[in-house]
Amino acid sequence: MSYDFIMMKPRAEVMEIETMDDFGEHTLLPQEPAGLVEALSSMFPELAWETQGDGWFGSLEGGDTWYEFRIGAEADYAWSVCTSDGAKSRSLVPIICDRLGLLAFDGQANVLIWPAGHSHLG
Repeated sequence: MSYDFIMMKPRAEVMEIETMDDFGEHTLLPQEPAGLVEALSSMFPELAWETQGDGWFGSLEGGDTWYEFRIGAEADYAWSVCTSDGAKSRSLVPIICDRLGLLAFDGQANVLIWPAGHSHLG
């Protein structure tokens, strides 16, 4: 089993996401796959990538758990990070959010992880 996160890039003017209906073109920016792969590779040089027909698959052994990255071949509003459901922490997800200005949806806990310094309280 895996513990999954949906990674998104919020528009600068977005201050709050209240429901799943708030996710869309009006609140999110499309992300270019090649730019994401390059940014993640520079953050984590040990990240191993495979090109697949539908995009990129990356794997990394973090200090707290394993991480798998799935990024589609075309620009999209979301991509995923999967980790072990048995891990006590998933420390790289907030780091990725902070460094790349991303918003992560933790589907298991049903919470959003905002980049540091982002005022999402409106």
